[in-house]
Amino acid sequence: MVEFLAVVTAVWAVVLVVVVAISLTLILASLMSIGRTLGRIGAGLGAVEGHTKHLVAGVPALNEGLTGVAAGLATTAGHLAAADAGLAGVMGEPVTRHEQVA
Repeated sequence: MVEFLAVVTAVWAVVLVVVVAISLTLILASLMSIGRTLGRIGAGLGAVEGHTKHLVAGVPALNEGLTGVAAGLATTAGHLAAADAGLAGVMGEPVTRHEQVA
């Protein structure tokens, strides 16, 4: 009986080692595929960096211009809100609190 259990244990250990080896091989293949994909992504990002390198110098000027545009649009929004509130008053429509301009 002891010999039978020893053989079963040895077979079980061999099966376990084979299953673990197959699993690790499949994991390795998946990781290698992921590595290739990440390499392609890295190469693509490097190309984007190279193509957009010249834009860095113009970004501060662009931000300044857009800040001015934002201020102008805020002023325009205030004027439009005032005109809307005025027209609503002329037309006899109720003016809600968020439409009123101080």
